[in-house]
Amino acid sequence: AFPAALPGTMPALGLPSLTRNITLEEVENPVTGEPEFGSLNGRKFDDARGVQERPRLGSTEDWRLINLTEDSHPIHVHLVQFQIMDRTPFDADAYSAALQQARAANPDAPNPDPGPFRTGAPAAPDANERGWKDTVRANPGQITRIRMRWTLPAGVTPLQRYVFHCHILEHEDNSMMRPLELTT
Repeated sequence: AFPAALPGTMPALGLPSLTRNITLEEVENPVTGEPEFGSLNGRKFDDARGVQERPRLGSTEDWRLINLTEDSHPIHVHLVQFQIMDRTPFDADAYSAALQQARAANPDAPNPDPGPFRTGAPAAPDANERGWKDTVRANPGQITRIRMRWTLPAGVTPLQRYVFHCHILEHEDNSMMRPLELTT
């Protein structure tokens, strides 16, 4: 028999205090046109510029996963569970052009807001995606929005490094992984 309730609770999410625009990108070989490596925010895992994502303990954030590749990527965020809010179609080519222009002016510029590049209305997550998750499918040509509250599981200390990454082994091994630091 199935239990009437499961043990444990999850934090109430509330409204986000911060929204991050995270780009999913692939760098192609100029000769073959084949992907050489993947990246998040145009950076490899060991990028010398260091950690970009520093969520604060107790904060609620929305992450907009902006997929500029031709593949779906299962994005896994360590340390936290989240809810999938929606997926919105967008013009990836126009957004990529704006992104490259912003980076040409300032390599450390934040990723542009994808709002002006939307081509349709947000769609609710699939029925099987409406619970708590630690991995989400980010489809090509879509902005996948997830919401998370940064709390600490027992035994976890803030100011340690964790990661978020594509859960396809070949992609995470080829730099589609970035560090994050939970701060207080």
